[in-house]
Amino acid sequence: MTDLQMALVALGAIIIVGVIFFNWWQERSLSREVSQPFTETKRDPLLDDGEFRIDLNAIPEEKLERARPVPAFVQSVPEPATVEPLGYDIPSSIQNHPSYTGAVGDAASAVAEFEDDMAMPVEEVDAQALREAYMHENPADDIAAATSEELMEEAGLDADVEEDPEPKAAAPEEVALPQEISTQIDMIATLQLKSPATGARIREFLLTLTDLDKSVYGYGLASDGWHMLTREEEGAGFGKVLCSLQLVDRSGAATRDAIKRFQQAIAEMAQALQATVEWQGDNDALGYAVELDRFCVEVDKLVGFHLAHGENGPFTGTKLRGMAEAAGMTLHSDGAFYYQAESGQQQYAMVSPDGTPFTAETLRTAFVTGVTFQLDIPHVTNCTEVFNHMVLTARKMATSLGGQLVDANQKPLGEVQLEKIRQELKTIHAKMVARGIIPGSLIAHRLFS
Repeated sequence: MTDLQMALVALGAIIIVGVIFFNWWQERSLSREVSQPFTETKRDPLLDDGEFRIDLNAIPEEKLERARPVPAFVQSVPEPATVEPLGYDIPSSIQNHPSYTGAVGDAASAVAEFEDDMAMPVEEVDAQALREAYMHENPADDIAAATSEELMEEAGLDADVEEDPEPKAAAPEEVALPQEISTQIDMIATLQLKSPATGARIREFLLTLTDLDKSVYGYGLASDGWHMLTREEEGAGFGKVLCSLQLVDRSGAATRDAIKRFQQAIAEMAQALQATVEWQGDNDALGYAVELDRFCVEVDKLVGFHLAHGENGPFTGTKLRGMAEAAGMTLHSDGAFYYQAESGQQQYAMVSPDGTPFTAETLRTAFVTGVTFQLDIPHVTNCTEVFNHMVLTARKMATSLGGQLVDANQKPLGEVQLEKIRQELKTIHAKMVARGIIPGSLIAHRLFS
């Protein structure tokens, strides 16, 4: 390489280094100019004279603490509630009633809400004790049970204060509700009219509520008691009227809209008839209806077991009908055999396992592979005695027909399984009594229908 070429290479290297240095210097200068307007000022013309300075040391600590904002995220988050599994098994022959379609849920979820109550040993259940426990959940009841001397002493008053010599006016006599109506299951409005109104006039208002999914009842008070406001009572005059909305049945609880419509109809009736209204029942009708619906899901049980054919094969329909009638059961129009008490109340039923109705014609020629015995617990006054009668009837028929008793899982039904069912029946019966809903009563029939 000649001297000229070496000089050119050195000159080119110097030029490249110079260009790189120039670019670096220019970039640094531009960056400094851009960041200069955003640099924090070291001097504030408003505060430098000292008149507007805030001395934090002069402020009490408690005021500083109060002025400090609490971060929004510093909150105690409650842990989600957990439901423990049940500690006992429900006998397979006791199931939720198939007619119940309430919105609370299935039987297992409903029973879970009453786990503490059901955890009690069944043999320790005492209906009277449960009733007393239920009635004394309200502290006001305990206060009412105390003597006047004890209350005066607790209040620090002199028990020897003379009573008012002037006798107080007696409270107006309360009229009992119709036996078909109860504050346990109804929302009740009593209207006191300034002047009597005819049953036809009152029925006009009640007929506007016929499209509700829950039953509405109307009664008028006469000298001989309450009269349901039917067509036969349209010409009679009534000065006091009772209207009620059933809050729960097997289709579930009354809706908010139904309750509001009932209240509005009563208000319009009171205004039109110039009447004063007195409401009876829980103030929170909707909440009470939902809670009552949960209770109904728990106790609305149907006891059932099967009489299956044995080694001799299916039963003849004629022999089955003869055995049923000999046991005191009669065939009804719905295709089921019913055993009735002397009062006419249905105690238990014998039906076809697949739901096919029995008829007198088909039983003459049919062969039956089995039948199902059923007991609707809320509809029976003494479910344990009725259950024992049903088992006795089924055993007699099994002996005569050559069949055997099996549970819902087609397993042989022995005395151990039957005793478990009896204990469960006692528990359900006691819980209904404690709630104030007597099994087999008119109220129970309305509630579980």
